Amino acid sequence: MTNQPRPVGADDQSPSILVVDDDPAIRQIVSEVLMEEGFAVTTAADGLQAIRRSADQPPALVILDMTLPLMNGYEVAAALRAAHGRALPILTITADGGAAAKAQRVGAFAYLRKPFDLDDLVAAVQRCLQDD
Repeated sequence: MTNQPRPVGADDQSPSILVVDDDPAIRQIVSEVLMEEGFAVTTAADGLQAIRRSADQPPALVILDMTLPLMNGYEVAAALRAAHGRALPILTITADGGAAAKAQRVGAFAYLRKPFDLDDLVAAVQRCLQDD
C-alpha cells in the first residue's frame, strides 16, 4: 500500500484522514472503506511515521491505534496535537480493555473497540468531521 492512497477522482477538498495502526490488514481495510466514502487517506504503521506523514499532509482527523511500536498512542496523540493544535480530532481504536478510559485520557472525539463494524467507523468519522 502506498503512503498516501487516494480515491480515484479525489480532489484537494477531500478531508484528509491519517490512519495509524501497526496491523497492515486493519490499515488496508480502513483505508479502502474511507476512500470509498470519498476521503483522502494517509496511513502510518507507527507513531514516528504518523508524525512525519502528518507534517506532509496535515490531517482533518486521526484514527489512532493506542498500542503501537516505538511510541504508544498517548505519545502519538500528544505529538500530533503539539504540531497541529489541541483541536485536532482523534478517533481511538484499541483491542485492549479500557477503550473509553483511553479515549478520554487523550481527549479523543470517539473510540471504537477492535474488532469494530465498518459502518460504525464511517459513522464516527462523519460525525467527527461534521463537528469540526
